Amino acid sequence: MNTLKVKTLDVQNVFANQMTSKYSAKTSHAAVAPTVEATEATATEDPTTEVLAVEPTEVPASEATQKPKKAKKQQAITENQFNAQTDSFKSAADFVGAACTADYDGKSLEEDKVYHIQKMKGLRLYAIKANRRTYRRALKMLDACTSNGMTTPAIVVDAKVVRDWGLRIVDPLTLEEVNDNDLDGAYCLMEGHGRFHAYLLSVALAKTKGGEPFDFHFVYKHYDTPEAFGNAYVSTNADMTRTTHKDRLGIAGERSNNPLVKAFIKKNQEDHVLAKAAYFWTYGRELSKTEVTAITYDAQDAPTFDEDITVAMEGIYEAFKAKFAEPGAAKIYRGTFAAKWCAQRIKDADNKLEEADKICKRVTEIDISVYTAIVTASSNSKKHLRREDLIVAALEKMME
Repeated sequence: MNTLKVKTLDVQNVFANQMTSKYSAKTSHAAVAPTVEATEATATEDPTTEVLAVEPTEVPASEATQKPKKAKKQQAITENQFNAQTDSFKSAADFVGAACTADYDGKSLEEDKVYHIQKMKGLRLYAIKANRRTYRRALKMLDACTSNGMTTPAIVVDAKVVRDWGLRIVDPLTLEEVNDNDLDGAYCLMEGHGRFHAYLLSVALAKTKGGEPFDFHFVYKHYDTPEAFGNAYVSTNADMTRTTHKDRLGIAGERSNNPLVKAFIKKNQEDHVLAKAAYFWTYGRELSKTEVTAITYDAQDAPTFDEDITVAMEGIYEAFKAKFAEPGAAKIYRGTFAAKWCAQRIKDADNKLEEADKICKRVTEIDISVYTAIVTASSNSKKHLRREDLIVAALEKMME
């Protein structure tokens, strides 16, 4: 035992102090540290020498139990660094070509062969504009492909068949739309957009820090008709569980002239309305996966919608958007609760356009106290109050 030798003191008081210090340390869960260095005592030492408890220095419990903060993972390459590397290049083909070890021979790609982009300098490979692309997603792909390689090859198809199905095509680096006259002999990613974006980062990273980009490889798939490609593309990119209804309608929005699809896309992508809310504001209800797929295919059994409901909801949406445009208030028209409530009111109304006019008038002339109640509504678990219920109650009061 580590102790400190001192001359005779009141043994009972020392022992009491020892126990008090130990008990206090346990009950406070505080870390303690001795203030002096101790020496070892033995049972044969001078009986006039007593053992004095070393006075502890207490560390606040909050500091003793506080977990160290996790260091934020540093990005392999920042977006600004990537842009600096790529700004001088006019296309992805030019940028990727600088890292290639062999030229593309110009021959048409064949099925059942695996190609490596590093050996295809000069190949024009484009991307589908509607496909998801975010820098964060590309960084995750970069990390996975750098660590483990590409576990499955990407799929490319003839660029013209993509365009003929109605999808817009862009350069993967500049994101500029490709002219139809430039599609002859070119190819387009069908599956693997995220990994190709990651490969572009990999090339930039190699230029900055040395090393080699990961091996981006792909296979070619031929489709006889645009419809055959469309069916396969929707199956690959829209029927997978990780793809949302919003993504599926995004595909439809690229190739459809349906005004309701366009209206949904505008709300969701430009006005930043949640997809579920955009369904209510546009169609007056949510759509099922089957309905969205039918719209995407322009199928004969695609759903139709009551025009009075869609016109009514569009007018109400514009009224809410105008009234709740202030910072901190936009969440009301971008969120689901007001949209869902309005859709139910219109659905239940005998004269839907008349009810829409009534709602628009009340929103435009809303009392400041009701407006404040809607904007500041917040759930309170102790009082068993939900934010949705508070917003709905305020909207009902608005209609009185």
